Amino acid sequence: MPNSNISDTMKNLRHKKLELYFFGALVGLFTGMVVVFYRLALNYASELHEISFNALKKNLSPGNIFITIILMIIFSLILGYINTYVPMAKGSGIPQVKGVLARQLNFDWLKELIAKFFGGVVAIGTGMSLGREGPSVHLGAEIGKGFFKVFKREDPERKYLISCGASAGLAAAFNAPLAGAIFSIEELHKFMSPLLITCVLISSVISDFVSKYFFGLEPAFTIKVESGFGLHDYHLIIIFALIVTIVGKLFGDWLVKFQQIYAKLPLPPIIRPIAIIFIVFMVGLFFRDVTGGGHHLAEEIINHPFSYKTLFLLLGLKFLFTLICYSSGAPGGIFLPILVIGAISGKIYGMLMVDYFGYQESYIIYFIILGMASLLTAVVKAPITGTILILEMTGSFEHFFPLITVTMVTFLITEILEMIPIYDTLLERMLENHEIEEGNIHNKLTIRIPVGPDSYFENKKICEVTWPNDCLIVGIKRGEKEIIPKGKHCIMSGDVLIILTNESTAKIIKLDLLKKAQEVIL
Repeated sequence: MPNSNISDTMKNLRHKKLELYFFGALVGLFTGMVVVFYRLALNYASELHEISFNALKKNLSPGNIFITIILMIIFSLILGYINTYVPMAKGSGIPQVKGVLARQLNFDWLKELIAKFFGGVVAIGTGMSLGREGPSVHLGAEIGKGFFKVFKREDPERKYLISCGASAGLAAAFNAPLAGAIFSIEELHKFMSPLLITCVLISSVISDFVSKYFFGLEPAFTIKVESGFGLHDYHLIIIFALIVTIVGKLFGDWLVKFQQIYAKLPLPPIIRPIAIIFIVFMVGLFFRDVTGGGHHLAEEIINHPFSYKTLFLLLGLKFLFTLICYSSGAPGGIFLPILVIGAISGKIYGMLMVDYFGYQESYIIYFIILGMASLLTAVVKAPITGTILILEMTGSFEHFFPLITVTMVTFLITEILEMIPIYDTLLERMLENHEIEEGNIHNKLTIRIPVGPDSYFENKKICEVTWPNDCLIVGIKRGEKEIIPKGKHCIMSGDVLIILTNESTAKIIKLDLLKKAQEVIL
């Protein structure tokens, strides 16, 4: 009889896993389709933006100026309405996804999905220096939450379906399925389990298949590397990583300051975006290349020669313009602008090495690629995601070793400088102004806390830890085994603590428990 019960339990677990894989696949399919439509809408909006500005520059008549002003007001009111009445649709969306996974925030999935989609089209379509990747991650996560609600799945599946959607969103945005999966593990969860990685890989691959079906098999950037990077020149990478990390620190620090300045503008929140839209309009008239996410500018940087004066001007303008646009809270991400700023930085550094120190000209392309990965690592602190994303976006593994070198050196420098990942900073700022919903004290659920090396929990007995009220340690997942815990059991690095609590308590304690389980205690 006991053997029969065990067999039935194992069959039930396998059945639940297969169900989760199936729903993860559906989330990937729907996310791929939504992101494809989102990209098509953005392309159409960008074409209209280009046509409109060309027509306006050719004919600055009072009638055209009047129509432009009316459109600016309309777009400002749309963005102001979203910022005021659908605040979870603001910004890139990645901090919101992290907050939801930590049970500090909650999705009203359908309303926010619609607001994010159309808000992003308006913001990026007007020429704001924002990318599609953050909103794509957010859209996918909302779809994952939608599947969880509509099909009334069990609570433990919630985080898996949201993670599947987030991974699928990044995969479809950049044609980078592996980066989408790694992003969930490295940035959203900061731990890996076989079930999690299987789910997000299934979702990412299916989403990327949908994206490739519509947009083709070509990588995001067309880059041809003619020769290898000499091992005797790797000191150049270390110097470059230091420079780019400083740029990344300035970007992260100033992003918060610009948000604070924007919040103090003496205008009602619903019309406050008019100030940013006016700046976008002026930049669009005189410096068109720095508007939009910057994919076209990155291609130009990669494939065409530029003078130092032009490059420094583009670097300063793109850097400043991105900070201004993102500070408004308009729906849009910073992944793509960061990649463009990194590419410009790499172009400048590579040209200096070639022109003044006699290195081979092919190094310019190398440093463009390394600049994108390094700056993304400096700002987001996700070196593996940065490496894999650039490899998939460029469609080549010729530069794998220089890439992994520059991202790891960059990451080490960020650790020395005690830099905080930008999405963690943005989430903390969001939580400061967000009242956590009470939740239902009668809804019981389990939360899983992965234990990192040298953390607060490691090598402590369960009875030695002061646990929050209204929670119970019901299991310890250790490898393939699940231990029924007692007070004498010692918690080890790599364990996953399974904690039974209620919905109300989970919203309060999960983020604190995650920090204690991951932060290194020296």
